Amino acid sequence: MKIQDLLNSAKKDKKLLEAEVLIAFVLGVTRESVVANNDREVDSDDVRKFHSFWVRLINGEPLAYLINEKEFYGLSFYVDKNVLVPRPETEFLVQKVLDLSQKSDLANKKSVQVVDVGTGSGAIAVALAKNGSNLVVSAGDVSPEACRIASENAKRLGANVSVSCGDLLEPFKDRQFDIIVANLPYIGTEKYNFISKEVADHEPAVALYGGEDGLRLYEKMFRQILDYGLKPSYILGEFGFLQASDISEMISKCFPRAKLNIEKDLAGLDRDFVLEF
Repeated sequence: MKIQDLLNSAKKDKKLLEAEVLIAFVLGVTRESVVANNDREVDSDDVRKFHSFWVRLINGEPLAYLINEKEFYGLSFYVDKNVLVPRPETEFLVQKVLDLSQKSDLANKKSVQVVDVGTGSGAIAVALAKNGSNLVVSAGDVSPEACRIASENAKRLGANVSVSCGDLLEPFKDRQFDIIVANLPYIGTEKYNFISKEVADHEPAVALYGGEDGLRLYEKMFRQILDYGLKPSYILGEFGFLQASDISEMISKCFPRAKLNIEKDLAGLDRDFVLEF
């Protein structure tokens, strides 16, 4: 069987790109090589491997978990079922932190201390460490598996990130940070349960659900900031597209004197908050 034969069968499911990536993964070549050499013969063992992966893909398993790889902010991250698959819209948080670190109140500092709360695969933290020359980046997660993966990604990508395992900011309660950034679980178990069956079935619940309305972990993190006496210049976070009003109200109660901006994603949906002190 040739590569083209496998691709032709995949076209019926309208997943040609995914098929090219999977074939490349099975054969140990680049996707470009698959496209350029689609008349190459594929041996029976590799055909079986491809079909095994294909069944899992069709049943909703993320492509990133099948090939253990996801690109984020131009970097290739290892991912598996223990961490959330990084989303393109989260790249906004990286860019915003990089921009803020160059503002006059921080740019003149010898180093800008940043912590990524709920780091998962380490995508935000590693991207920041690789792109922010004046950033000292820490990261934390409640999941030991996520902390291990984040540490491995940082090491593999040559990023200087200090990873600590614990409940939100608890591992950092005796430190001060200029910027706190978080992409915490914000799917509600009852309200704001905007999630596809495929994501619910395959991605880790601990990285998806944030209580009844999806915002309880943010509330807990805000309370920790106050209880620990943390005094950041900025706090940034991502939330669900229907939660802007609720999270704005929560923020105004916890930080009444802070300046709050709600930012939209590329689809024009409310997606991120930026708090300035």
